[in-house]
Amino acid sequence: MSKAKKRPRAVARQGERTLEKLGQKLDRLVLETPGGSPQKAIAVSSASVVEVKARTFRCGRCEGELLLLSHEAEFVGTVQLRRADLQCRACLVRRRVWFALGPGPSN
Repeated sequence: MSKAKKRPRAVARQGERTLEKLGQKLDRLVLETPGGSPQKAIAVSSASVVEVKARTFRCGRCEGELLLLSHEAEFVGTVQLRRADLQCRACLVRRRVWFALGPGPSN
């Protein structure tokens, strides 16, 4: 006896779940790239460079253009970091990029 053919909606839901799992894996990989976490902060010479550099990043899921939502200063221990919050214009996924003033934290 053969299996019944899946309904179109069931096939669509399965595809959506597969895409979401792939997106989550891509998000985890983005965290491992430079700037993806405070421990991997990108060294910049001054705070005025942060927004310019943040706009050069692309979406980790769709390679779309990122919109800068905010740029804030944060302290992690005694190190002053800059956090840029971005959002993809195409798929609306949010991303956070970290910058360190002066030399970056030692890895």
